[in-house]
Parts: sequence; structure tokens; C-alpha cells
Amino acid sequence: MDDTSQLAILVNSTDSFEDCWQPFFTLFAKYWSNCPHPIILNTETKVFSYPGLNIQCSQVGVNDDSGTRPSWSDCLIRCLDKINSQYILYVQDDYFLNDYVNTTILYDFLEIMECEGYSHIRLRETLGIGPYKPSSKYPLLWEIPQRANYRIGLQAGLWVKDRLKFYLEPNETGWEFERWGSIRARKIKDSFFCQNLDYFNGQEKYIFPYYPTGIVQGKWLEAAVVDLFKQNHIEVDYSIRGFYQLNQKQKLIQLLKNQSRKLLMRYIP
Repeated sequence: MDDTSQLAILVNSTDSFEDCWQPFFTLFAKYWSNCPHPIILNTETKVFSYPGLNIQCSQVGVNDDSGTRPSWSDCLIRCLDKINSQYILYVQDDYFLNDYVNTTILYDFLEIMECEGYSHIRLRETLGIGPYKPSSKYPLLWEIPQRANYRIGLQAGLWVKDRLKFYLEPNETGWEFERWGSIRARKIKDSFFCQNLDYFNGQEKYIFPYYPTGIVQGKWLEAAVVDLFKQNHIEVDYSIRGFYQLNQKQKLIQLLKNQSRKLLMRYIP
């Protein structure tokens, strides 16, 4: 895919997460330097720029009748309507890159989408989502079947822009979109894929590498940001948001997930 205008990077955000933008784009500029694609930062009213990056702020506005922020899904729908590119790379403002983007595979996946008419390829699948069906044609891809628990997810992924918009409904939160959007998607034959978890997750080598995610329930996740920001001389006043504290059950779950990353992932034979 030679036409760089066919792909846009959509960084989904909101004005209240403005403190994420400097760290996000500092790391983006380091780990995807000379990115040739337009970068759309989804905001309500605010603007932001970073040297060397073509950042365009969507400024989707507020509700005219009340002056309040539109819902999560309404903001995203308005943003998509402003994007001309056929394909988007969807990421969120707390997907802080911690290694170089594998643009070779990224563009290979785009070529596959264009050739096969696929609607979506998720680039950062996490554990416990499945089940999956390994692609017989493309070894680096696993199919996300119609009956998958979370057929739609909001981790980093390539989308045909109009197909993402198709599954969105007004007045939903991001969590509701993943849950109810997946239920809607189960009724429709469509082509959803993710990266081969055995190959990528098993080696901890990701196409768009980040710790999912940097902020949990409005607070910083220490494991995702503190060392990374320090290594890259990014200064943040953590006291404003504070840190998200895992309870004992969550700590155990996190430990089990970390230990199982290199084990065989679940899939449909």
C-alpha cells in the first residue's frame, strides 16, 4: 500500500486526558520516527502539537443543548466523520509505546486487508479473550470468530474506517462498545483477525508495543509508566491522578497472566 493517505493514525482521547499527550507523543516520535501518516488526536475543544509529527486535533465539540461532553461513542463517530482515509490504526492515549513499531508487518497486514477485504486486524490481543481460529492462509494471523467473547476490542488495531463506524452506536461508553458491540458483531458475517498470539505474545515481540494500559480507572498504572517515563526523561506529576492500586486478587491474576504469556494460547483447532 504505497498511498500513505490511505492510513490515518487515530489516537482516541478526551480533553481531560491532556496530561497523557506529551508522554504519548514523545514516545511515539521516538519509536515511530518519520511516521508518514496523518495523526488524528480525538479531542473535544483542545489542540496539541509535537515537533515532527503531523497531528490534527478533531475538536469534535460539545453538545449544543447542554454544553456537556458527548458520549464516548458519539465523540468517536464525530471523529471518524472527519477522517478521509480508508484505513485507520486505532490506538488510545495511554497506549505508551515502549519499543519500535514493526512497520514491516503493519504494512503487510494492511496489504492483506486490502487484498482480502478484511475489516479489522487487532495488533495487541490480550489473554483470556478468545477462542481463536488460526488462519490457514496467513500464519501470522488468527481469526476472531463470530462467537468470540470479545469479537470487538479496543486494543490497538487496524480497521476499515467505515466498518468501525458501522458497529458504533450513540451514547455508549468504551466498555459498552466492547461488550454490546461484540454482541452486535456476532450476528454479522465479517472478517475480524488478530496477531498470532503464539508468535507475537509468546516472544513478547509486538507490532505496536505497549503495556495495556497506562491508565486504569483514571489513575496511572505504575508498572506501565514509571520506569518507561524515567528512561525517556518524561516528567509527570503523578500526584494529580495518583496510582491505581491492584487488590490481592488482581495481583494474582496479573502474576498468572505474566507467567502464562509464553505458554500456548487458546484457539479453535
